[in-house]
Amino acid sequence: MRLNPSGSETHTHTHTQLVTLRNNSNPPQEATPLRESRSYVEDCCKGTLALQFADRVAFGAMTCNSWACPTCRKVKGAKLLNRLHRGMESRSDLNRIFVTLTINPAIFCARPIGKAHWNAQDKRTDDLAEAVRSTTLWSEPDAEQFEWAAECMSTEWNKLNSRLTRKAARAGVPVHGYFRVIELHRNRWPHYHVVIEHPTWKAADIQKQVSGWPLGTIVQARDISVEDAIGEVAPYLVCHEKKGNGSKAYQFAAYALPEGFRLHTSSKGFLASKEPPAEVCEVGLPLKGHFTKHHEAVKEFRATPQLVLEPIQSDKLPHKPPSSSVAYGAPARLYLMAQVDAEPYLLTPDEESYLK
Repeated sequence: MRLNPSGSETHTHTHTQLVTLRNNSNPPQEATPLRESRSYVEDCCKGTLALQFADRVAFGAMTCNSWACPTCRKVKGAKLLNRLHRGMESRSDLNRIFVTLTINPAIFCARPIGKAHWNAQDKRTDDLAEAVRSTTLWSEPDAEQFEWAAECMSTEWNKLNSRLTRKAARAGVPVHGYFRVIELHRNRWPHYHVVIEHPTWKAADIQKQVSGWPLGTIVQARDISVEDAIGEVAPYLVCHEKKGNGSKAYQFAAYALPEGFRLHTSSKGFLASKEPPAEVCEVGLPLKGHFTKHHEAVKEFRATPQLVLEPIQSDKLPHKPPSSSVAYGAPARLYLMAQVDAEPYLLTPDEESYLK
C-alpha cells in the first residue's frame, strides 16, 4: 500500500524497472538499463544545420539539445553554469546559503539491505575497529517508487519555499532567490541541493524553516561563497565523475526523472539572461544527412570547405573530431540555394557574375 509522508493512504504500486544511469566512477558490474531513448536523442548529430552569414556558409551537426543526450548535456550544463555564475556575481553583496535536502527511503517502502561503515577520513571501510560512523544501505527504487519520491519532494519544496516567503513578509525584507538541482545517491534515491540568496539571512536564520523538511534524515544549511556554490552544483549539471578527493561518484538524475519533472529550477531573475550570439546568420536551413556529406558536396560548386577543428584542451583528453565545416563566398551561397525548393532566390551581383 502506498502512503504519503503524512500517513494518508494512496494507491498501491507495482514494481517496474527504474530508468537511470550510473556514471563511469565505480561502475556497476552489469550495465544499468536505460529507458527507451526519444527519437530526437537517437538522431542527435545525424542531420545538418546550414547557417548562411555575410561571407560564408557553415555546416554543423544538428543537435537535439536534450539533457538526456550525453553530448548535448555537457554544452547545456556549461551554458547554464555560465548564466548561474554571471547572475550570482552581479549580486555579490547578497548572502548565500547552500541547503541539502535528502529523503528517507523507508518512507517510500525501501528495504534495508545492510550497513556501510566509514572511517575518520570519510572513506568506506570493512574494518569495524576504525569505523567512526555507519549508514544503512537501502534497496534501489523501482520506477514508481522514484516517481512517488519525486512528487513528494516537489510538494515539500513548495511548502518550504512558502515558509521562507512568509518569513520574509513578516520581517518586511525582500523575498529570497534560489537555484535548485536534483541529484541521485549511489543507491539511486534522489535528493535536492539548493543555493539560496538573501540580503540579510544567513544559514542560522533559516534553520527553523529548513528543519521542517519531513522527508529526510540529512537536512543541512550552511553559508557559502559564489565560487563554492558553483563548485557544488556543477557536478550535478554536467555529470562530473568525481569531486574533491575523488571518493564520490555522481549519478545523472535527468535519466530517471518522471515526465514533467525538471533537473533544475530557479526563482525569477536568479539566472543571468542568455548571451546574444556573436553574429546573427542571414539564413538557417536544416538539411538531411551528416554534415560531412555537405562538406564534400559543396566542392562540386567549386567551393573550398574547411573543417572546423576543436581546440586542444589537454594532452590527456581524447581528440574530438570536427563537428562543423565552413565554406566561403559565392559558391557556398549557391550550394545552399540549390538545397532550397521554395521561392526564387535573389542572386547578388557576385553570384550572377559567378554563373556567367
